[in-house]
Amino acid sequence: MNKGVLLLFVFFFALQFVGIFDHTLWTPDEPRVAEIAREMAVSGDYLIPHMAYNPFLEKPPVYFAAAGFFYKIFGTTIEGVGRLASVLYALGTLLTVFFGTRQLMGQQAACLSTVVLATTVKFFEISHKMVVDMALVFFITAALFSFILAHEDKIRHGYKLFWISLSLAFLSKGIIGLAIPGIAAGAFVLWQQRYSFLEVFKRAWVIPGVLLVCSVTVLWAWVLYLRGGMEFIDVFYYYNQFVRFIGTSYRGGHVRPFYYYIPTVFADAAPWSVLMIPALIKAKLQDDRMKFFLSWFLGGLILLSISSTKRGLYFLPMYPAMAVLIALWMERIMQKTASGWERGIFLLVCILICLCYLVLPVAYVKIGGTWTAALVVFLLSAGVFLLAAIGFSRNLPYLACAGWALLLLIWSPVLIPRIDTLKSYKPFFQEAGKIVNQQEVIGYQLTETIEALSPFYGEFFSENVTDKDAFAREISSGDHTFVWVLPSRLDEHLRESIASKGEMVLEAKSPTLKNIQLWRLDRN
Repeated sequence: MNKGVLLLFVFFFALQFVGIFDHTLWTPDEPRVAEIAREMAVSGDYLIPHMAYNPFLEKPPVYFAAAGFFYKIFGTTIEGVGRLASVLYALGTLLTVFFGTRQLMGQQAACLSTVVLATTVKFFEISHKMVVDMALVFFITAALFSFILAHEDKIRHGYKLFWISLSLAFLSKGIIGLAIPGIAAGAFVLWQQRYSFLEVFKRAWVIPGVLLVCSVTVLWAWVLYLRGGMEFIDVFYYYNQFVRFIGTSYRGGHVRPFYYYIPTVFADAAPWSVLMIPALIKAKLQDDRMKFFLSWFLGGLILLSISSTKRGLYFLPMYPAMAVLIALWMERIMQKTASGWERGIFLLVCILICLCYLVLPVAYVKIGGTWTAALVVFLLSAGVFLLAAIGFSRNLPYLACAGWALLLLIWSPVLIPRIDTLKSYKPFFQEAGKIVNQQEVIGYQLTETIEALSPFYGEFFSENVTDKDAFAREISSGDHTFVWVLPSRLDEHLRESIASKGEMVLEAKSPTLKNIQLWRLDRN
């Protein structure tokens, strides 16, 4: 391994760890995941996720257990400790992409694809948060690279690793962890037609692999049954897998139109998403390796588009394939075989990166930063970029990658803490904890943010009552001292009833935070 690759790895580690420990838990996902991990660490139960000591059956336990393990070792006083799970899975994904692509296409494509993936906006964002999708991305990436490396006779036992990784992808987020690799591998086999159906069965260990995956799904069902009977199985397998996919009677939100991912991915995969246009147009369809990454990217896109529930982060498992496709196209720029319109699109991306160097100082000031700090960071980032320009003056793709990566590395330690002052609920819930003094607080249709941050920051639990009449009876019973009020969820009658029985003692109200009120009730 040469010095350039070692330097690249050092850079990846720096990029992944920047911004991990300098902000609080950010909504919408982190509070829930952090509290589940904290409760795992406290209870020692790493099988069934719990939040506020109620079973949380949306996701299997793999990511939560990893974050809980870090909390068990280092404690829960520093939120970023739980994010080490994301760092671990992100680094695993990047290393898999690098070594897998190097085996398939060479070191230059490996370096470019890994940099593109690491600096894609959504991958960078999610890999710096506590989100279960990072575990899913790693195991899907490991599964599909194992498959193609085995198919190309580049690795021993690749098909076995494929099935093992597939099983762990299921334990990370459920059936979608089987569906995305299954669609990608299946589409590729049908497309390239190198082997007969029977040969694929023999080479790819299909029968023992399917038995392994089925055993894991049945074992997880058995664990659910032992802990909660058929109700747990129904909630996980039927409601959170099947109903969530088809959308009928699903109450969790995120139901969006079929075309949702096309504009979303262009924004989330910035700045490299623009390059997918020439990458797809110029893809060499006679190359089996190209067919594989196209099957991965387009198969995942179609599958997720069919699903009724959609979020930008759900597309994360397709970003490694996208990064490889873009890297292979970038080689056309380096080899000077790209046409004029291709060079024009690449120049557009370079201009966008340069504009970000000019826009970020203004954005920093807009969110409350000082012009002095903005100017200092701008000069530092511009100076380092100019040094990179000298080193990569003859290699524009490397220069573009280095310029964008340096922007993220230098600006993140400045921007993230500044954004945290606008997004943080930590002071509010810590103050609530002092007022409540470990008493339980009741509330009507509480958000997961309240249910999670109450114990994580305030060291008290909140009871969520979802029925309006039951909530009215509870606040009239005199059994509760404190009540959460979300003004947007209460009708006029409930607001008047609470106001007549007590007084507001704390409120979170700002342009960037949802209005949450803590009321003390008169128990006489």
